[in-house]
Amino acid sequence: MKKIILMLTVVVLAGCSTKFVYRNADWLTYWYLDDYISLDSEQEARFDERLLDWLQWHKSQELGKYVAQLNDLKSDIQTDNITEQSIEAHQNRMLSHWHRIRDKLTPDLAQMAHMLNQEQVDELFEELAESQSKNAKKREKRTAEQRKKRWVEGNKDNLNQWLGKLTDEQEQLVEDLYGKKQSTADLWHQYRTEYHQQLKAVFEQPDRGENFTNTLLALLNNPEQFRSEQLNARNEHNQALDRTFLVKIYKSLTDKQRKHLLRELDDLAEDLSSLQK
Repeated sequence: MKKIILMLTVVVLAGCSTKFVYRNADWLTYWYLDDYISLDSEQEARFDERLLDWLQWHKSQELGKYVAQLNDLKSDIQTDNITEQSIEAHQNRMLSHWHRIRDKLTPDLAQMAHMLNQEQVDELFEELAESQSKNAKKREKRTAEQRKKRWVEGNKDNLNQWLGKLTDEQEQLVEDLYGKKQSTADLWHQYRTEYHQQLKAVFEQPDRGENFTNTLLALLNNPEQFRSEQLNARNEHNQALDRTFLVKIYKSLTDKQRKHLLRELDDLAEDLSSLQK
């Protein structure tokens, strides 16, 4: 279900065309959904109806907020107002975008959950468990050096997209950041496993009445309650490191990189604005 919601959060897309993803959100959503559950014709029709409503709402109510934030971020760069505090404010603002999407979609998802039969429920949780297991096994097979290389190269590629070619200093900043990060992979695995178990317990209830809907909706709207204190603490530690890192990257920008970043922000804002029409 989260993947369905994420399909709409186009402001954080990287590495692919925003317009392509947004204009093809219907079949891309089915592509993701098919990984977890097979819908019958009646369920597909109901889902189509809700998906069109979600997309129209997102187009009319949300895209403008993304464009406004991109413009504010551009203004902060142009006025040299990039600090750990301003970055945290932008991160919180992006989180609020996600929360609005979640609040919009989860009531419909909780209602549609009534339509799932036991075979579909079993399929859903079997696929979730298998996906969890595959990801864990892949990570276990990687050596510490392989995990570092994968993380470092991924973050360098992401920066390269926004800034252009990185300097030696910037590449070293990425390397240094990895060494300071606290590992959260196992804790995230534990959290997802616990959350899936809680969801499964709800679906195992024989009654699919009002209590089922309310309990499921509470779980969909507040999955964070199942994160351990250790995971929350490590997340906070790592997020603080990220903000410090981004300030250092900003201060290291060349004139060419600054222009590249502003162009990228302009292009994304233009793409999102055109999708509102």
